[in-house]
Amino acid sequence: AHGPYYTFFTLHLVETGYSKSFAGWLWALGVVCEIGIFLVMPRVFRSVRPETVLLATLLTAAVRFALIGWQADNLPVLLLAQLMHAFTFGAYHAAALSLVHRHFTGKNQARGQALYNSLAFGVGGTIGSLYSGAAWDSLGAGMTFSIASVCALLAALAFAWRGKRAACTS
Repeated sequence: AHGPYYTFFTLHLVETGYSKSFAGWLWALGVVCEIGIFLVMPRVFRSVRPETVLLATLLTAAVRFALIGWQADNLPVLLLAQLMHAFTFGAYHAAALSLVHRHFTGKNQARGQALYNSLAFGVGGTIGSLYSGAAWDSLGAGMTFSIASVCALLAALAFAWRGKRAACTS
């Protein structure tokens, strides 16, 4: 789902009328929010399960990418979408690593983390970049980010369904 964001966010902003410098400041805002969420996640995990956080991040991503695709010209909405980066990347990554560490213990933690990085950033990043590149010219920014939004929503539904199914078999 992050494919269009990482591949075309700056281009989208410039095409919307923002300067490249302002686009850089928006990237910086997202990173600062991401760092902030990493600082609070250990406390969050004391009372909220990583699965719950992960589901919330997927739903947030669905909203965020729709906002970026269709409301980039609305500065307050765009700023809100960048603040959401704390959740769609930071909290997601923290929750995913928490689950990796739960399922890959001891000496296997490094292998689990390598597998997660390979799938999430390697395979997932490649597929996201490819589909967004294919969609950008023919469908435009709004539809490309809408596809990202739908991907995040489908991931949330699949994750929620998997969770309910696992609870039924336990």
